Amino acid sequence: MREQRTPDRDRGQALTEFALVAPLFFLLLLGVIQLGILFGGQIGLSNAAREVARYTSTMPANQSPTTITGQATPVLQRSIPAFSGTATTTATYCWYRNPVTASNPVATYSQKVILTIRYGHILFVPLVGALIDRIDGTADDRFTVTQREEMKVEAQPSKSQPAGTDCSTLIGANP
Repeated sequence: MREQRTPDRDRGQALTEFALVAPLFFLLLLGVIQLGILFGGQIGLSNAAREVARYTSTMPANQSPTTITGQATPVLQRSIPAFSGTATTTATYCWYRNPVTASNPVATYSQKVILTIRYGHILFVPLVGALIDRIDGTADDRFTVTQREEMKVEAQPSKSQPAGTDCSTLIGANP
């Protein structure tokens, strides 16, 4: 004789399955949300760094760090979602020799600015943040990223070698 299933026996099955699957589902869902916020912040940081580098390239070379940071802060505030004000902005100026050609037989020198912005994105989702937090090497409830932009300083080339650093001595600098 076959045993018949009664609705009372199956009543708790859905609840048990939900209890097993729900934490993984919500972790995945919240992870997607947190990564979306981080990627949006990274795109904003990249755009802000490019904008500040462009602004810095139109100014005379060797500007004070306060001038550059003063320009960077409002740009970062409007570009990065939930900007916390903890970005570190560094600008380095270097020079490089322009190519000598038949039309330009005299050696000239130009300068470029290398702008680096380091920012710690806030991790909003606690459980997902705990998993993502240590990827950057520190456990500080922030995901730290760095963005670097290089731009030629818009000034007429100089016939004499400028003071400062030669771009070829900087790692990663392309003349």
